[in-house]
Amino acid sequence: MKILFVPHTPTRELINRVYEFSKMTDSYFLSWYIDNSSFRNKVFSQLKTIFQKNKLENNILTIPLLFRPEGLAVVFNTFMLNYVIKKYNIDLIVNANAWMFNVKDISVPVVYDLVDDHLTINHEVGVSAKRLYKIQEDLRASRGIICVTETLQKKANRFNYNTLTVENGVYIERFSESYSLKETLGLSGKKVYGYIGGVNAWTGIDKACDAYIRIKNKTNAMIVVGDDDSDFFKNLKIKYSNDILFIGQVSPERVGNYFKTLDIGLIPFDLNEYTRNAFPIKALEYGLAGAMVISTKLSVLEEKNFPFIEFCEIRDFPKLMKYIEKKEYTFKFDNYSWKKQSEKILNFINKIDES
Repeated sequence: MKILFVPHTPTRELINRVYEFSKMTDSYFLSWYIDNSSFRNKVFSQLKTIFQKNKLENNILTIPLLFRPEGLAVVFNTFMLNYVIKKYNIDLIVNANAWMFNVKDISVPVVYDLVDDHLTINHEVGVSAKRLYKIQEDLRASRGIICVTETLQKKANRFNYNTLTVENGVYIERFSESYSLKETLGLSGKKVYGYIGGVNAWTGIDKACDAYIRIKNKTNAMIVVGDDDSDFFKNLKIKYSNDILFIGQVSPERVGNYFKTLDIGLIPFDLNEYTRNAFPIKALEYGLAGAMVISTKLSVLEEKNFPFIEFCEIRDFPKLMKYIEKKEYTFKFDNYSWKKQSEKILNFINKIDES
């Protein structure tokens, strides 16, 4: 069976669950170019995507895609998708994108990958009433739904009875080969706090930096791994350049070394309906690397009761950061390997195909 995975966003600098699933199942995945760092760059990247060619190379598929106006865009994009479905004999789509296609008009069965909580109106992440209606219709038209958390699965069951939770995963082997960079970074003997991942404003990275400044002394340090060209993050780097080590973007193959460098990993997400139900991959990656984790009260993580995560309000981060210490714990990370999670998806697809 030839499967095409469509990501929610085409970010390949960070671990992207859709891309990991496509690699693990030797499937195709759709890619495009998008740059939201400024209005100018956003327009330029969208124009570039409109004029990209139909091409399949090394399992990476590109097609022309339209973003505005939305009503015309979904019709155009679905037409282009159906064209390559026929051209490359694709049998099934696993779609994690909420905006770009009309599922009911796709010419092969679709399994919807519900990566984020797009089932509640949330203007901060672009879920308007109109978009919410579209997502609900797409879920109804799908052959089945994969959800990143059990919380989302319960919500998705209202629109499609054929659902399954497949959580995010980790590369067990990659982390076993990683090593600490404390000595290389000049941090030997220090307690190292860190944030690794996307650096959008909603992640609360600015609040984490402020929390560290409140407890900064000669015995500790903080690193941030991740980057973008937004004014928000540029200003953040300028403000804290003398106090925090900003590493920049690191390839997924090398990022394990930075996780291994941390004693305490931070998840300072702003809390709303969207983030409360999130299951950030970094939660597992911090733990797999041996770090303790401090997180705001994300409902899904609280329910998991992981032995390496402690929770508090963002205002209490400095106090907990000061007193929390790295400790030994036992946890079966093998249950969250990308390989096992991918096998769940293939089994679900095969079950759907037989029904």
